[in-house]
Amino acid sequence: MLEIIAFDEDNIIGFRLKGGIEEDKFDEAVAKMEEMLKKHDKLRVYAEIEEVGGMNVNTFMKDIHFKLKHFSDFEKEAVVSDKGWLEAWINIADKIFPHIEVKHFSPDEKEEAKEWLRS
Repeated sequence: MLEIIAFDEDNIIGFRLKGGIEEDKFDEAVAKMEEMLKKHDKLRVYAEIEEVGGMNVNTFMKDIHFKLKHFSDFEKEAVVSDKGWLEAWINIADKIFPHIEVKHFSPDEKEEAKEWLRS
């Protein structure tokens, strides 16, 4: 389940992921980000990942399309998770995609992650 987390700042969007991503929730998140991008050149993302699941093929294709369209529209992403493999992947992705700064935080560092995004 994908849930949007509200932020006071209108250039930060937050997500909580618990398992798979339903297409309607994905569409809701994309619509929110598209609306935010009308006001800002770059967005920042806060993601709490509790459990990683899958998505159907249609949602996967929408995800690819969105990422290609908005490849350079994100400047920072804070990922909060206790998954060690995810932390390793984030460290690699941060080097592969230098246009976006990505940083991993443990679940007890949620507030630090939010402050890092705001800075």
